[in-house]
Amino acid sequence: MSENDIPPSKLKIWITAVRPFAYTASVSAVVLGLALSHYAGFDINWLHFIITLVGVVSIHTAANLLNDVYDFKNGVDTVVLPVSGAVVRGWLTPEQVKRAAIMFLAIGFAIGLYLVFTIGWMILAISLIGIVLTLLYTTPGFSLKSAALGDLSFFFLYGILPVFGTFWVQTQTFSILPILWSIPLVLYTVGILHSNNWHDIETDTEKGCVTVASKLGHKGSSKYYKMLMLAPFILVCLYVVIGLIPGLDIMTPSPLLALIVFLAFPTALKLAKFKKEDDMQKFMMLDGITAQMQMKFGILLTIGLFVSPYITEML
Repeated sequence: MSENDIPPSKLKIWITAVRPFAYTASVSAVVLGLALSHYAGFDINWLHFIITLVGVVSIHTAANLLNDVYDFKNGVDTVVLPVSGAVVRGWLTPEQVKRAAIMFLAIGFAIGLYLVFTIGWMILAISLIGIVLTLLYTTPGFSLKSAALGDLSFFFLYGILPVFGTFWVQTQTFSILPILWSIPLVLYTVGILHSNNWHDIETDTEKGCVTVASKLGHKGSSKYYKMLMLAPFILVCLYVVIGLIPGLDIMTPSPLLALIVFLAFPTALKLAKFKKEDDMQKFMMLDGITAQMQMKFGILLTIGLFVSPYITEML
């Protein structure tokens, strides 16, 4: 550690380690699941919502910590980024971070067990799948990240699982609603991961870590990122159209409220047009910027779902 890189307070060190800016991925998914259950006509159990949120965020924290540990051990993390990298900076040892990850995994699993006894076996299945995906993401040897399966694992880990899981905790019913509406949101979550992997293409390739970004290269990654930024709006429009067809109702909010997400479209369009050559500093922080876009989209979609039943009653 250089003299110019003196460790800050312990609080800031651990904030850097857990990367709370990325919590938008898990928090927005849980809130979306809650909004969908409310839209479907079920009463909200706020205690179960808070417990679910703590459990999902705990698993997310463990995933962030394990990712830093194994990326450092595998030589993938060698560059200090502005908002992450407590291990590569030398502020924490891999052993310290790994112990913290195990603690958060234990918290997530304990919450899962509590919900199993109060809600039912479905939560056990969802919790186990989430923990397995978290452990396999960057573990030594075979890992989902190094086998270009990271994007797919994020699709389930921060999309379908938490949205459907939250919906199930609130309703104890099967529905295609949380699955369909998790997709537009989770595409931005995948965008957060892809942004990170995009600026790590050279390092990942050198260390034998095969990601979707490294397979696509910079040109292909740019096109893929553009698709991730714009596709959610296409899906929302598609859902609205399907919801208007008799016999194909997928419980779409009123068109006006579903399309409220288009308030975020200018930001998405701006990101879709982004080229790394235009601003390298912004490129290195693109994952955090994408997380902000994901949060904005998630908030607007959630508002539409919460408000729509009341507007319907008024009409």
